[in-house]
Amino acid sequence: MDHLSLIKGQNKMVVKLLWISAFLSFLNNMASVRDIKAAVVIIVFIGGVAMVMSYMVYTNKMIHEVKYLAIAGTYLTVLVFIAFTPGMLSYLTIYIALFILGIYQDQKVIAISAVLSLILSTFAFVFYKEMIFHVRYHNLLSLLAFNFFILLSCCLLVLQGQFSAKVYRELEKTPSNKKIK
Repeated sequence: MDHLSLIKGQNKMVVKLLWISAFLSFLNNMASVRDIKAAVVIIVFIGGVAMVMSYMVYTNKMIHEVKYLAIAGTYLTVLVFIAFTPGMLSYLTIYIALFILGIYQDQKVIAISAVLSLILSTFAFVFYKEMIFHVRYHNLLSLLAFNFFILLSCCLLVLQGQFSAKVYRELEKTPSNKKIK
């Protein structure tokens, strides 16, 4: 498999996961029915991001740039979740975004995702600490603990990407007619 085919496959997988996320968000919002306006905004936003990504992927436009559009769309979606339905489930979408984008196994994508995750985590803690974290006062140690787990997740994604890249390079060295034992 060449590098371009690998990126196309990764793009398709990310789009599928975005559609699954949109569907699950729809079910979650319909089940909780806290705020219909918020549910509509979230579903329209996630659906819009998924449609744009689907168009880009399935028409093979901007193949290499799609991962950066995925970062922007995914983290804007997380921001919308946190802003419109603040709660621990909305906060956990930061991790879902990290793991979806971890499919690219690209250190640059993971680094950008890490920075955006830390920014969103800090934003959520500063502005929605009572609703999300059930903390009434601003405790720097709590914020550091939440951000530590984001950094730990990112480090694990980088290690996984390095391991996969090493395996991929080894497989490329192996002649295709030679069986792997």
